[in-house]
Amino acid sequence: MNETPSSPLPSRRRWIAQAAAATLALGIAPGVFAQSDWPKQPIRLIVPYAPGGANDVVLRLVSKHVQERLGQPIVIDNRPGAGGVVGTNLIAKAPPDGYTIGVGATSTLIATPLTNPQSTADVTKDLVFVCQLAVAPMLLAANNAVPVNSAAELPKYLKAQKGKLNYGSMAVGHFGHVVIKDLSDTYAADMVHSPYKGEAPLLQDLIGGQIQIALITPPAVRAMAEAGRVKLLGVSGNKRLKLFPNVPTMAEQGFTDPLYRMNAGWMGIIAPAGTPAVAVQRLGAEYAAAIQLPEVTDKLVELGLDPIGATGDAFAAAYAREKPLWRDLLVKAGVEVKAP
Repeated sequence: MNETPSSPLPSRRRWIAQAAAATLALGIAPGVFAQSDWPKQPIRLIVPYAPGGANDVVLRLVSKHVQERLGQPIVIDNRPGAGGVVGTNLIAKAPPDGYTIGVGATSTLIATPLTNPQSTADVTKDLVFVCQLAVAPMLLAANNAVPVNSAAELPKYLKAQKGKLNYGSMAVGHFGHVVIKDLSDTYAADMVHSPYKGEAPLLQDLIGGQIQIALITPPAVRAMAEAGRVKLLGVSGNKRLKLFPNVPTMAEQGFTDPLYRMNAGWMGIIAPAGTPAVAVQRLGAEYAAAIQLPEVTDKLVELGLDPIGATGDAFAAAYAREKPLWRDLLVKAGVEVKAP
């Protein structure tokens, strides 16, 4: 069949265009990759999580497309344990030859190093940022009996209900705990925190009225929100979700503190410090292009994730921006953190 100018690009040509755009965005000369014989053997991707979870699913899907472009297999090596410490320490200690890379997340590169003495990797010295793949926004949900319909209406209500409200989260120190605690402290609401072992029981109690508000992941709350069984008041991060385009961000509603522009977490590709620049740059460009493929984007949106594709310095800047915010939040939540 002959192509017409208006027809979609075949997947290979579309991929080349996306990778070229990502390469130019990085400021890499078009011929630099052609001058290198990297990669000439399989690449090991250390994943600090057990197989089968959402993060693992995303990484396998994205890496499948990247290995096709690189011409070498990307072998997934799941190394769970100690909240991601086992895998992250392995990445940091791996030979910096371009053939071992890994996965980093807010939990494994910020929260765990701040709180877990088993974490020995020094992120800024032992690792290099390759590509931030996606971020995980959370939705501020409320029981239907709560007489507000947006986050903007919350401050007045919280002040009027001092000491009478409860909120839930996934755990002490979890994003949902520390953010709503900050909200409670800001408006002197004295809300009581209830940690849950999973989002299913948390959502059940939110619907039942045992708790009045909670931050919940989009996939967990989607069905109940669409059925009208809970209210969605706002979303964390810098932009609205494709799943819920009519739910404004917290920032849109007047919550200007950087805290409300944060997400519950992010996930990205990292490598041992000292990894050759040609490998870091090529991987960054290929992963950034892969994350924009419709098949990948659709899966991310289905999982409640927001595709990013930020490489190198942009990924490092996101880490540097969020680390002190997380430290402050954990301290406010009463979680013991390591000295700076």
